[in-house]
Amino acid sequence: MFVLPTTIAVLISFLAVIAYDRIRTRFFKGRPRRKDVEIPPSPKIVAYNDTKSPGADEGRGTVALTEKDVIADENMQSHKQLYYKLHNLEHHPDILPECRELLLSLLSATIAEAHKHKDDTILVLEKFSPEKLQNFLTAKDDDVTGQYEEYIARRKAGGPRELFGDQAEAKWWLKQAAPVKYVDGAWLGHINNVTTPFAFRKITKNAWQVMSEELGDGDLAKNHVHVYRELMENINAGLPAADSEDFIHARHELNEARCWKAAVAQLLISLFSHEFLPESLGFNMAYESLPLHLLKTIKELREVSLNGYYFELHICIDNADTGHAAMAMAAVVDYITLIEKSEGQEAAEIAWRRVQAGYILAEGLPTTPESPSLKSKSNDASPFPRSETEGQLLEIFAAKCAVAHKIHCNSRLKIGRRTLVDWLEPHAFADPNWQKDFLHDLGNCKPWIIKGNSEKSKLVKELSWEGRMFGSFMQSEVLIVKAWINELGTAPQASLPDPLVYSNFTKQPLPDQSVFESRNPDILEQYPVLSGAQTLPEPARTLHEYLSDKIIEEPPVDISSIKICNLLPLWFVSTALLESLPSVPVRAADAFGSALIRVLRAQAGFEIEGPGIAGMAEVRRTDSGDARGIVELGLEMCAHAGLPKPRTLKEVVALGDAESGAFAEWMLWMGMRWLTYRDVLLGMSWAFMEVHEAIGRLEGSDSRLGGDARRILMEITERERDGLETCKQELERDEARRNAFERGVAVARRTWRLMSEVESENDRPI
Repeated sequence: MFVLPTTIAVLISFLAVIAYDRIRTRFFKGRPRRKDVEIPPSPKIVAYNDTKSPGADEGRGTVALTEKDVIADENMQSHKQLYYKLHNLEHHPDILPECRELLLSLLSATIAEAHKHKDDTILVLEKFSPEKLQNFLTAKDDDVTGQYEEYIARRKAGGPRELFGDQAEAKWWLKQAAPVKYVDGAWLGHINNVTTPFAFRKITKNAWQVMSEELGDGDLAKNHVHVYRELMENINAGLPAADSEDFIHARHELNEARCWKAAVAQLLISLFSHEFLPESLGFNMAYESLPLHLLKTIKELREVSLNGYYFELHICIDNADTGHAAMAMAAVVDYITLIEKSEGQEAAEIAWRRVQAGYILAEGLPTTPESPSLKSKSNDASPFPRSETEGQLLEIFAAKCAVAHKIHCNSRLKIGRRTLVDWLEPHAFADPNWQKDFLHDLGNCKPWIIKGNSEKSKLVKELSWEGRMFGSFMQSEVLIVKAWINELGTAPQASLPDPLVYSNFTKQPLPDQSVFESRNPDILEQYPVLSGAQTLPEPARTLHEYLSDKIIEEPPVDISSIKICNLLPLWFVSTALLESLPSVPVRAADAFGSALIRVLRAQAGFEIEGPGIAGMAEVRRTDSGDARGIVELGLEMCAHAGLPKPRTLKEVVALGDAESGAFAEWMLWMGMRWLTYRDVLLGMSWAFMEVHEAIGRLEGSDSRLGGDARRILMEITERERDGLETCKQELERDEARRNAFERGVAVARRTWRLMSEVESENDRPI
């Protein structure tokens, strides 16, 4: 019968001690107490960088961040760091295991979420068929257009804009979307490497063509990243280059966590292009479909007098008839069909599930910002109480505040954002949001609460024997308080979804992560491989050391003197010298990068660029065998010489001797280090363009190709020279870059000379 009055009295003394402790600290230090690093800041939502939208912050006040907010911020900072490192991957090879783990967790998370509303997702297609897939995608587009009609009806009836409030907020929205827009096409950036098995070559080429069109097919004016960057300049966003470390700096106020997350997912999905090829194709199919927000964006940007051409461009180019949506679906259909034909029905079913996983990932990650004026006051839909212990603790406080409220009416003590009397108001305390805020602020009240350590928490000491509050809480209540404090030590933490969700769904066993981290990958089969130069074969290391020697001009070598078996490995890998450029789309968003996209297109055998978009016409060229590039001509050279048709680059390299294989590995190694050897790689590409031209000119008994193939090769060479010449002109203005280019030319020619010298010591060429 005396428990309740005693509890109230001790509560008063407990709160008085807290007040005394804080006042004492202020007097002794002579200034406000330094903010505890465990207590998150309570900022107002800032809508944009330099101009505020009228009424954006009115009536909002300051709101303390919840644990969910803290977790989101920690995730965003992690995603920002990955964004920068993925743009500069060769300098951060240690992130590869982390990237793979994150990709698996993102796939798992979106798969788990999709299963909650299976009928609304691609999961309704349990069995693959081209007809059912076409019907599904068509129905999805119809649904989007139907929703857009409903949106238009709402707007005509006087409804407000649904993406942003006014022009200032629209500028904020556009700026926040920049991390995603600056990686436009990156989800295909690592696809169609020369190390991809040749059986998939047509499929990956068709997918690469989608990315090529995202990059303007080498026309800078049509490059999507360039177009968005111009938009950023028009609205004075003040953003630095997307691949710079400055881009992720806090002062730019790019704080939309979901935009960073989506951008990182796009950079990750094709990074392990051999291991996750079907997921990349599925992601592409989802991303190239018509989204509702795109239609809304165009209309609302017009209403606030801002340029929406970037978004209009995507409506046209992504169409489901001849555009990217059609191309993406064709790549998926061709892939599943190929797997079924070569590996059987069971393998095709697994491949389809993996395509679905990639599709779900793209569908499950929002890519647009949430405008401050349109955000709901509470986006935290997580269950509350968040644990059984938390629920029991709330019951204790609810019972005590019912009788303690009026006793504390004269107290001015604040716990976090409110006074004690406000916290203990019974009607207010009945509100779950109120309870949530109370627990947040109480949990950050040091030294009374030391998260994760109840024994060091002053509150527990005062509730224990010889403490001033001993006896006011029953022993069972003290145990609940201690359990709650100990649980706080596990929060906030961002838990990664179990990768087994992905594994179980796709029916694919997950390789041991420790094996992945410690393995020594084969550069002829795996991608990416960023191990040190010491892992290269000895002849390649010798050649690599030549890069640091004084430049000695090397004359062109008589290619007809090189054995076809030794010529082929270097022929195939010559395309790898430039192929990492588009893996970071911003690299192609200038005149230099655009010229190299044209070179890559020529080497792949794509049609010469015209004023329009090739779309499905290019897919049909590839499917019919008309898109013959360096790799396809290399396979024809094998046939011309009576050699067995290789299925992979590794089988090509096996045709030659140890030296040609070592040099091929070195060229692949160099090609993955664009930032370090950019101009050297350009010079090497120039030298190999000369080799392509020389092979095209060989006739009679020296010929390596038939007449039609030689004609195609000479056309490729002409386009290579044109693009490389554009880049070479830029280098002429910088002596260091010009020297690097000349070094690249010399080392490539030296490679052929060394090959010739080795052969002269052995058998004569066939």
